[in-house]
Amino acid sequence: MKYFKTKTIKNSTICYFIIVVLFSVLRILSSANLFNSLGSASKYILNAFIQIGFLFSVSVFLFSALQKEKPKNVLKFYGFKKMSWKAVFYSIIIGIIVYILNIFVASFFNLILESLGYNFTTSQSMTSYPFWLFIVNLIVTAVLPGICEETAHRGMLLKSFSTLGAKKAIIITGLLFGLLHLNIEQFFYATIIGFFLGYITIISDNIYPAIIVHFLNNGIGVLMSYSSFHGVNLGVMFSWIDYNLINNTFVGLVFVIALIVLLVFALNALVKALFKETSLKSVTKLNQVIFNQFLRDSYFKDIAKIQDGNSENLAEFMEFDEFDKMYHQTNYFLGNSSTIDMKLMQDNTKTSMDTTTKILLIATFVLTISVTILTFILGVI
Repeated sequence: MKYFKTKTIKNSTICYFIIVVLFSVLRILSSANLFNSLGSASKYILNAFIQIGFLFSVSVFLFSALQKEKPKNVLKFYGFKKMSWKAVFYSIIIGIIVYILNIFVASFFNLILESLGYNFTTSQSMTSYPFWLFIVNLIVTAVLPGICEETAHRGMLLKSFSTLGAKKAIIITGLLFGLLHLNIEQFFYATIIGFFLGYITIISDNIYPAIIVHFLNNGIGVLMSYSSFHGVNLGVMFSWIDYNLINNTFVGLVFVIALIVLLVFALNALVKALFKETSLKSVTKLNQVIFNQFLRDSYFKDIAKIQDGNSENLAEFMEFDEFDKMYHQTNYFLGNSSTIDMKLMQDNTKTSMDTTTKILLIATFVLTISVTILTFILGVI
């Protein structure tokens, strides 16, 4: 049990480093046109392979092997837990708001990149966009990333690094999430979304809100593209904003600022509601169970003291450590914690990273940062 925290951080770092290396190699091979034989389906096949073969499989199965835990227990450790329909509803609304705010954030950073001389890549125009292709794009662009990328980042990395502190875990995983996209165009807004997804995962103690928000952020974009191709302008609000920013800058700016403020306030209220429906609800339930257990234990202690002829000072209170231990044990008993959580709790050593972990983490940052900077240089040239 000793140094279990250090071991967990090390194993997650090893897994993530392998993911980054494999992802980078595949990107290089793809840039060298080695997958042209797959035809137009190459990007869909490669994306699905990256999501399932790298991000999900390595995060679940390799990490399970290194931890010597069953994959089912690892998924529970990652935060794959039951969630109420209210929490699902809050997550959906949060996802829609995040998508809208993300457009403004992305536009802001795109303006900065353009001012620095960066030329954005243009996607090839399609001659047709059938419904079946929309479904394929939805799966590859929204469903798989929502599940697989969140499993790796808000599951494996965030939970493993959380022993270093919530803030450090959110910052590290958010930066790696942005950098793993391996291009300057997505880095900025992906990193900010990564921070937010880490935050809601921590406060809800559940990975599903992050998966839902991630899915909607990507999925709505796919829907917008499909509808636009078929002449249905679902982004009428953004078209109106663009028009006024060009022709009536004052009105456009006032509307944008007012909309952002309104959305931020709504987002804050929804996150609080999500917290109440997830973690706070679980804590309330646990407190009741623990309180009942406390009353039961006190009752039997009182009976024992009366039988021993000592009825003085019958109202005893448990020490904090005893209470904290009972809290986690009850949480585990109710099925809200995995055996990995219990082992991390029982490891009383100071959380730290060994030399191997530090080297791998630095190497991961160096590799992803280098590729990201290279995409900027190529875009400027």
